[in-house]
Amino acid sequence: MSTPNFFLIGAPKCGTTAIAEYLAEREDVFFSKPKEPLFWCSDLGIEPHALRPETQAEYDALFAAADPARHKIIGEGTTSYLRSAQAVSTCASRYPEARFVAILRNPADVAHAFHMEQLYTGLETEQDFAAAWQDQARREAEWDAARDGRPDSLLYRRIAAFSPQIERFFELVPAPRRKVIIYDDFRDDPRAVWLDLLSFLGLPDDGRTDFSPRNAAHAQRFPRLSHFLLAPPRPLAPAVRTLRLALLARDSKLVAALKGFLNVKRPRPRLDDALRAEVTAWFRPDVERLETLLQRDLSAWKGEGG
Repeated sequence: MSTPNFFLIGAPKCGTTAIAEYLAEREDVFFSKPKEPLFWCSDLGIEPHALRPETQAEYDALFAAADPARHKIIGEGTTSYLRSAQAVSTCASRYPEARFVAILRNPADVAHAFHMEQLYTGLETEQDFAAAWQDQARREAEWDAARDGRPDSLLYRRIAAFSPQIERFFELVPAPRRKVIIYDDFRDDPRAVWLDLLSFLGLPDDGRTDFSPRNAAHAQRFPRLSHFLLAPPRPLAPAVRTLRLALLARDSKLVAALKGFLNVKRPRPRLDDALRAEVTAWFRPDVERLETLLQRDLSAWKGEGG
């Protein structure tokens, strides 16, 4: 039975979709469909639109088509695993030879981008990021008190606070099996970062020079139809889920065409200077801790230049 030996564990809105798709295009890599099974992070709650396997057998089936003789890397890419209190620990124990990669980005940009993503999924109802940001303390307190299975997707301060996530990651996964990529490096020199990643995974250079963005900022062209597909009425949910899984498994080109039909590219609104300064100031202590953990200068993330 084929099992995963690679986990792309986050963070969200940091380029994981692009990396996953670049890897999946290789003949020696097998990537799960869906890219984010979300199987090992149930402590965070599960978004209604998630295509999460319901059993271990269903999760294992995501990798059944992988051929270890051909696929040196067999992986998945759930971006919630990094912030989950249980996911990395479970995966590292269950798959002791697996390698783990995290990608990090300026937390102010992550929080802002993730807000737009949650508007797309329909979980976020507050259109104004500034208002959603001001509401974080209330949301966090409510989520902590409820613990009723609701997702943590609207807790932007926690999602983009990377130092405790990385600290736990480093405690759980030995250095030879883990890697942290800084999004800025990938943005500025994608070819160099790609080669370094391939080396970490034990894969040969494929000559890739096309590092075009994937999963760029987008919105729904037909909100009601998209909402129906992402969160259908309960009686129809099993049938819609089965259809979505079947489309993913059989024809990625068709899925891409459907996404192109349902979605429209929409540039992310710029954070005004005052709000960016406020969000940056909130994350500054976390970034300073992250600098120590990574032994890396992240001054630009603290609003100090760059």
